[in-house]
Amino acid sequence: MAVSLTKIVEGKRTVNDTLENEQAVRCPLCDQMYRLGYSDSEWNKVKDWLTIAERAIREDHKRKHQVASLNLEWKPVRRKR
Repeated sequence: MAVSLTKIVEGKRTVNDTLENEQAVRCPLCDQMYRLGYSDSEWNKVKDWLTIAERAIREDHKRKHQVASLNLEWKPVRRKR
């Protein structure tokens, strides 16, 4: 599971990684941009990763976007029995 979420400052990402695939994600509360980088094996989960990334960005907005790279964690869906 190779996915990263990196802040973009002045058009450049703040942390380099080796992930070639990317999507730009904007903070819904301000204009801060992030780069969602993902490996070829994660292409089929990009929609889900975008949802997780947006949630992480909103949480980081509360901390005024001080972190250069955010951790994303895949949480399996819990089913009620």
